[in-house]
Amino acid sequence: MDDKVRIIIQIGDHKHPLFVDRNEEPIFREAARLVNGRIQAYAKKYRASGLPKDYLAAFASLDIAARFVRQDRDSNAEAAEASLKELASEIRDYLSN
Repeated sequence: MDDKVRIIIQIGDHKHPLFVDRNEEPIFREAARLVNGRIQAYAKKYRASGLPKDYLAAFASLDIAARFVRQDRDSNAEAAEASLKELASEIRDYLSN
């Protein structure tokens, strides 16, 4: 049974209505806080340039997405390394018998 709830998420100057699973609401709210925090950091860094907040929001989202991709690749590499170590161990065990 879908337990959806309508929430309003503000990113920069824009409010976005969303329907999300009730149990994922805190995740979306935390994600919005993260994006808004990165927008603030970029706003301070590029204060003199006068970039619109929409650009800053795009930079912030891209920054967060890049971090996610790096973490995903790192965790995939760690999983592959663990699998290879296990396979090597099994091969050594097999060859020693």
